[in-house]
Amino acid sequence: MATFEQENEVHHLTLAEYQERACDSNQFAASDDAIDQLRFGFFGEVGGLLSAVKKSHRDLAPSERLTVKEELGDALWYLVTVSVEYGNGFTQIGEAAMEDLHRRLSIDDQKGPTGQLTFYEFDGLIAYCHSKLEGISLAQHLKEFSARVGQLMTISAEMDLAPHPPLEHLGKLFADMVITGALFDQKIEDVAKSNIDKFESRWPREDNPYIPLFDADMPELEKLPRKLSMRFIERQTAAGKPYVIQQLNGVNIGDRLTDNRTHPDGYRFHDVFHLAYMAHLGWSPVIRALLKLKRKSDPDLDENQDGARARIIEEGIATWIFNHAHRNQYYEKTEKGRLDYGLLKQVLDMVDGYEVASCPLWQWETAILEGFRVFRQLYASGEGVVHVNMDEHTIEFEELVSEPESLPPEPPQRRVLIGSAPPPAQESID
Repeated sequence: MATFEQENEVHHLTLAEYQERACDSNQFAASDDAIDQLRFGFFGEVGGLLSAVKKSHRDLAPSERLTVKEELGDALWYLVTVSVEYGNGFTQIGEAAMEDLHRRLSIDDQKGPTGQLTFYEFDGLIAYCHSKLEGISLAQHLKEFSARVGQLMTISAEMDLAPHPPLEHLGKLFADMVITGALFDQKIEDVAKSNIDKFESRWPREDNPYIPLFDADMPELEKLPRKLSMRFIERQTAAGKPYVIQQLNGVNIGDRLTDNRTHPDGYRFHDVFHLAYMAHLGWSPVIRALLKLKRKSDPDLDENQDGARARIIEEGIATWIFNHAHRNQYYEKTEKGRLDYGLLKQVLDMVDGYEVASCPLWQWETAILEGFRVFRQLYASGEGVVHVNMDEHTIEFEELVSEPESLPPEPPQRRVLIGSAPPPAQESID
């Protein structure tokens, strides 16, 4: 999937457009303490930015420069949203910042921008007076930037005791960010476009489509089935240890699965997560291997995307997320858009270099939350069918009463998830 930055290499992003898209992703807008939340967020991101450049020199490694770019973009998002909450449009903030930059850099030409103000105009201004940046002390600049952020934090969100921050102060903060970026060779337009990609990956605009299925152009015999119904059947050994068998069209798929731990926690049903990845990401090397659908016609895909390492990574992701979910009531109370961002970002790091890395964070969140919704239903029942539709991007649970002829007739005892850990099964069936 092409990013906003890639699709808009020629288009110069306006401040008004950035404001619109940033505000569309603002999860704090409807809350009573929105201004405080946004101000604290801005303070934290600037702190992260300062931490990234705390050595107070400009010769950062490439990875450190990317960190500066990301932190600067996050701070920009908070500055814009907090300004809007205070009743200021970002174009107004930009105009004030432009005037401030002219003063700081001693530019005689005071002609203001015409039409829609763009980030490109700030980069052009910096390029025009680039030699003057050499005279700026980075340490002193960061101290002054920090002081202005602190002043913003002292302004009350209430109207009765203190005024809202003046437009001039917000403009100076944006000017600080433009100069900070320039000192580390970061164009503010690149920062803004990259930041749009980041927050729209997490909180997409309305009707944002799923990316195309990865095997859409492969031969039919190498495609994941667009519709699949997998039956999960729980049984217990004579010693009382629960295990799960999966059936597809009456045929057992894979090995018996247990929880692989002393105290049962339901992990024996974890293949439902692979089915959720299949439904919402169009990806699951594990399911491909189980169904013998590796893309053999393309040696590169067969070896790298469908190989053992890809399967190990997928299993590792499923296990790691399961452990996190175990501590959080299996996400029963986690709303869409509220799954831990750090977890999602770590997942993307784990799949770096694989085709699924192109899936935005919102698709990963959907796959994870939907997978756990079905997991909770499946665990409570102990048996049922999980229906996957890759074309419609759905995964659903169907509870069944009848038993397959090939297995003993007595079903496991029904139970309900309570708290963060499912209770162990009580009866032995074998």
